[in-house]
Amino acid sequence: MNSRKVTRIDELARDIPPARDLWSGIAAAIEADKAARAVAPPVRRSRWLPAAGMAAAAALVGFGVWMGHVMTPQTPVKVATNIESAQPGIMPATYQKQRDALLVEVNKKLAAMPPAERDKVAGSLATLKRSIEEIQAALGQDPANALLQELLVSSCQEEMRALTVVRDSGRQET
Repeated sequence: MNSRKVTRIDELARDIPPARDLWSGIAAAIEADKAARAVAPPVRRSRWLPAAGMAAAAALVGFGVWMGHVMTPQTPVKVATNIESAQPGIMPATYQKQRDALLVEVNKKLAAMPPAERDKVAGSLATLKRSIEEIQAALGQDPANALLQELLVSSCQEEMRALTVVRDSGRQET
């Protein structure tokens, strides 16, 4: 064995015989495969098998469509039931009245809070308000967008929930 260090690929030896000859095993496996094919008759597929598969697939699709038709509700679903107007900045009067009443109570609560806590709560409420304003602006560009309408309803509900939590903070139930 040569102990010389090789630094480039062209320095490698070109004719190195394998440690053992593998061809005899490969040739034997090929011959065994040929003999097995000669003894066993070839497998014949029926000509109608692909057609039967296609028919089964069509039946499954038809069944799925029928199930979808049977399972879907027959009543139309309204997306934005809580928001009566899609125009930006305009909310239902009842919502605005409840929100304004909550804000008066929340501002009293905020004034009584320690400054660090007040800043956190006010920041969260400002983020909610800004999100609602951005959604309303987007609805002004695309009033029929059901996703934006649903997002507006969800954001308004979240704002009302947050205002209620702040208003009720510190109260003890009797």
